[in-house]
Order: sequence, then C-alpha cells, then structure tokens
Amino acid sequence: MFEQPQYTTIALITTLIILLILVLFFAYKSIQTKLKLLQTSSASNEILINQLQGLFIELETSINKKASNFDDKNIELEQVSKQLELRIKNLKEQLTTFEKLQEQQPEDKLYSRAFKLVELGAPIDEIIQECDIPRAEAEILLSIHQKQAR
Repeated sequence: MFEQPQYTTIALITTLIILLILVLFFAYKSIQTKLKLLQTSSASNEILINQLQGLFIELETSINKKASNFDDKNIELEQVSKQLELRIKNLKEQLTTFEKLQEQQPEDKLYSRAFKLVELGAPIDEIIQECDIPRAEAEILLSIHQKQAR
C-alpha cells in the first residue's frame, strides 16, 4: 500500500520537475529570442548612430565653409564700401570746388553761352542781346569760331 502512494508521489514530483524544466526551457528560449532582438536592435542603432555622426560631420563642414565664405564676402563688401565712401568724398570735394569756381566766375557762363550760340550760327545781334556782352567781344568770338571751323 505504501508503494503506490510512493509511486504516485514520485510520478507527481517527476511530472512537476518535467513541467518546471519545460517552463524553464520556454522561458530560456523566450529570453534568448528577446536577447537576439535586442542585439539586432542594438546593431541597427549603432549603424544609425554612425550614419548620423557622418551626416553631422558633413553638416558641420558645410556650415564652416559657408561661414568662411560669408566672412570673405563681408570683408570684400567692407572694402568696397570703404572705396565707395572715398569716391563719394572725392566727388563731394570736386563738386564743392566746381561750385566755388562757378560762383567766382559768373561772366564765364555768359561767354560759354555766347560761344554755344556762335556754334549754332546765331546772328551777332542775338548773341549781344542774349549774353549781354559788347559787340567787339561778340565779333571776336565769331572770328575765333570761323578760324576753328576752317
């Protein structure tokens, strides 16, 4: 009588051990599968990280080149600006000088106008009246123009 329960207990313990081994085996297989997935994911992430680092280096190089070009263009624009400022200053000085000359010699304007009228073939009376110069000076202008025309 004792032998049967003993066999039943042994069978039960054996069954429990086999079930425990099966559970541990499937747990091990599940963990092993998850570990392989993690390793694959890790390898994939490493590849992505390397690609991102490469792209970052390319982007950084491109930004540095553009910054350098910007600096070069900025220097060039500053030089052009300085040259233009100098030209403007020179032109202002020339304009001031020209205005002073015009103020000092208003009679020169009359003679310039008279000479233009002579070149256009205006009669001597019109030249005298328009430019308010003496007849003798108008005749001199006419003779100078005739000599130049020859």
